[in-house]
Amino acid sequence: MRTNDEIIDIINNLKEEKGLSLSELARRVNMAKSALSRYFNKTRQFPLNRVEDFAAVLGVSSEFILGFDTNSDKNDITSIYNELKPPRQEVVYKFAERQLQEQNEKPKVVKLPITEEDDEDVELVCGHQSAAGFAMLGDDSNMTSTVMKASKVPNGADEIVEITGNSMEPLIMKGEQVFIRHQPSVENGEIAIVAIFDDGITCKKVYYDDAEGTVTLESVNDEYEDMVFPVEDIRIIGKVLGK
Repeated sequence: MRTNDEIIDIINNLKEEKGLSLSELARRVNMAKSALSRYFNKTRQFPLNRVEDFAAVLGVSSEFILGFDTNSDKNDITSIYNELKPPRQEVVYKFAERQLQEQNEKPKVVKLPITEEDDEDVELVCGHQSAAGFAMLGDDSNMTSTVMKASKVPNGADEIVEITGNSMEPLIMKGEQVFIRHQPSVENGEIAIVAIFDDGITCKKVYYDDAEGTVTLESVNDEYEDMVFPVEDIRIIGKVLGK
């Protein structure tokens, strides 16, 4: 198995071969650009539980990134494990344990086609606008509601919001509408409509830093810098479910 520095070097080389910028790679693996930069600077240990995400984006296998020789006669995982020293065995064991747990927790979902009779009407709030760029002040004066067919609406959506800026392009284009579910928090890397106290409302990827007590609001568009606020200065309005 490769060392931490070797894993980073392999990922960096693959990134260059694919012609990906740091921002684009961070977006594709759903990680904060600032966090990925620290891994590339080798100031932090690469998270082995994310190796499959990087492998999928970079078009290689997890084994290749980790340094397991898939062409070797010793391709049996037990043989590889036994050759490792105890500290590295523990890393591999924990990684394999997590993979097994994730595999067992993902049941197969079979979606049945929706007939016209089953396609119910769903009422959604609309009229809000959110900047994808610098925050804009909210205005509830134009709030109305609209009715759409359930098959056109992501499950759990409460509202349609118009995006007025370009900082989330090309993922969300200026002028597009997104469906959101009203909720007070999101997971790291999820896109949300966020209210910034005394500043306005914006659409961004959200990353929490519990150690610093801050929240980073990250754009997809490289022209925009990350915005960092104390946790108490922002409020999550809702999670973006889709367009």
